[in-house]
Amino acid sequence: MNPDANDVAAEHGGGRCPVDHTAKPAETTVIPSSQVPGPSLGQREQLAQWAQNRTAFLNECKRLYGSKFKLGFVPGVEFFILTDPDEVKAVFQAPRTSLHCGTSNGALEKFFGHTGLAFLDEGEHLARRKALTRSFKGAAFNRITEAVEQITVDAVAQWPRDEDVDMHPLVHRWAMNVIREVVFGQVVPSNWPQLLDGLMDLLEINTYPTAMIMFDRWSPAKKRLMKRRPGTGVKDFWRNRPRVDALIAEAVAERLEVGELGNDMLSVLLGITHEDGTTLSGVELRDEIMTMFVAGTVTTVSAVCWSIEHFSRDPERLAKLRAEIAEGSSEYLTAAAHEVLRKNPPLPNNLARQVMEPIVIGNVRYEPGQLLVPSAELMNNDPERYPEPDEFRPERFLGVQPGQYTWIPFGGGHTRCMGDQIAIHEIRTMLRELVTNVDFERVEEDPAKAVPRGPVVVPQRGPRMVLRPRTAVAAGH
Repeated sequence: MNPDANDVAAEHGGGRCPVDHTAKPAETTVIPSSQVPGPSLGQREQLAQWAQNRTAFLNECKRLYGSKFKLGFVPGVEFFILTDPDEVKAVFQAPRTSLHCGTSNGALEKFFGHTGLAFLDEGEHLARRKALTRSFKGAAFNRITEAVEQITVDAVAQWPRDEDVDMHPLVHRWAMNVIREVVFGQVVPSNWPQLLDGLMDLLEINTYPTAMIMFDRWSPAKKRLMKRRPGTGVKDFWRNRPRVDALIAEAVAERLEVGELGNDMLSVLLGITHEDGTTLSGVELRDEIMTMFVAGTVTTVSAVCWSIEHFSRDPERLAKLRAEIAEGSSEYLTAAAHEVLRKNPPLPNNLARQVMEPIVIGNVRYEPGQLLVPSAELMNNDPERYPEPDEFRPERFLGVQPGQYTWIPFGGGHTRCMGDQIAIHEIRTMLRELVTNVDFERVEEDPAKAVPRGPVVVPQRGPRMVLRPRTAVAAGH
């Protein structure tokens, strides 16, 4: 039996509790953001390092300055790179009025306008996200994941065998068909083949250095000049965009005429009303649909292409994955999906949050106008958290769930990717279908370098593979 609390207190003298409850907790000294360290390089030098050698540059900054540091490669804008899980958690959980994300999507405005969820904040963002949840969860999720299975089987069966191919466009067309299911459900628009081709043509801009430039905001004179410059992709982009917009408008009109509504995204969008009772405009519908066809594909495609790159270089782990699949298990497959998103997060640095009102994160007071950037690649490369972080090792996640604030390929907080579980299912399904039916023969012996492709990072040149058919016995059929 435990002694009485009063007896314990008496033993420590005077009948008093040994703990001084009147003592105040130690206060953390809050410093202004101006005291956060960072490189002394000028703006041009920092921009060059960011554009040409980002990962090495950021790792060196973290080594020199610690878990948070300041960058200034855009005139008049201060970026604060954050890598401490507690501070990242504080950013994700900050009040909607304190940090905004919509203002950070300017480079993507050329694709999906500025009226959709990606550009909304505070109450507008909350209302739109709540409405759209129905098209990602519950019955909609079950419908989508079932469709992914058949879409994936059909895609892989049609891919070329025994010839040198760039995997990226093949994977991207597959991902577009998955998002078609998210957006349109089982009522596929009659112009889908033309819309698919148009979307693929439009996103070719991501293969050019101009992809993340906000050229829609340029003056008319500067736009005319850019159109005449070769090697920018801008002229083709501006020619393709009206075509895609028109095809989306046709698809919406066709759905309204058919009148068949369900839990697909278009059906949900058609049911949304503003406070004044008006429905979403054609522009608003187009912006949300394009957001899905861009943001909902490029990230998943990056992860699948990196999965192919890693397993094509690791025959032992490839054999392990195939053996597990043959046994009807999926634990290693899920771990592989988690590991590729750790090692190669499609968005290496999370969506920047713009400070709208003074806020203290960690021990720093940030001021309006400054940008807070949780860095997925720096957190995921931390050897204390992930030993030998440069190694592709799915075993890290066997029996271990990724940390909510240490593994952030989908962002976090109220702007976390709504389709995160769909994306994981896509990666798993495509990887399973590929390794079951084909052998990877690398075209290039050296490991693929990570290169930007629009807003994401992908393996350089695809990667390029020769897909060799597996025999029925080898494939376990």
